[in-house]
Amino acid sequence: MVKFRLYYDKDKETAFLNDMSRQGYAMTGFCMGFFRFEPCTPGEYIYQIDITEGMFHVSSDYREFMQDMGVEIVCLWGPWVVLRKKACEGAFDLYTDVESSITHYTRIQTMYKGFIILSVLALLMELWCAVAGVDAAWAFAFFVAAVLAVMLRQLVQVNGILRELKGRAGGGERIGGGRRRKFSGFLVAGLLLNGVVLLLPGEGAWGGWLDYLLGFLKGFGQVMALFFLIMGCVFTLWRRGE
Repeated sequence: MVKFRLYYDKDKETAFLNDMSRQGYAMTGFCMGFFRFEPCTPGEYIYQIDITEGMFHVSSDYREFMQDMGVEIVCLWGPWVVLRKKACEGAFDLYTDVESSITHYTRIQTMYKGFIILSVLALLMELWCAVAGVDAAWAFAFFVAAVLAVMLRQLVQVNGILRELKGRAGGGERIGGGRRRKFSGFLVAGLLLNGVVLLLPGEGAWGGWLDYLLGFLKGFGQVMALFFLIMGCVFTLWRRGE
């Protein structure tokens, strides 16, 4: 069985894999959003997701350590490694104390910061190409801006987790007072839809009634994209995370 999911939050992805395991499906592979499952005994496996020190690679020491713990490396994808352990062998927790959790999420924070820098550079390049008159550059600029918004959203979440962990390490509930702002998913949807609309063929591309349909789709798409962007800005500016 194959399921398509896009996760930027590794904790939500972990919860999804463990829920599928409880339903009797064990994850065996992943590629570009497509999860592959095979039948198993309900609740047979417990899954965890860790961050690697590189891309699509873990050290031999890491493999040996996981093997000694009875943990199987299911697959590697980018900076993430999917792990699983037989549930009958007991609890499966990668980071059981505050200090190791801080180290773990600090590495994730660094990864998102790196992706954000790359996204900003890519966005500047697309904007330069758009100003220079390159076809479809504005569309790809919107796509890159959507990715940047997602990365910023995840960085805000990780920063909040680190504040809470550091607060617990210091003897308090959390540090860094105030509530954090979260980028709304409407903003991401609006940016993506704008990019899609800009990639649609221009007037006269098909002829006849198809041109009317195309014009309707582009007009409707632009209205919806504007609506999503406005809603995204409102929720981002006025609503804050817990």
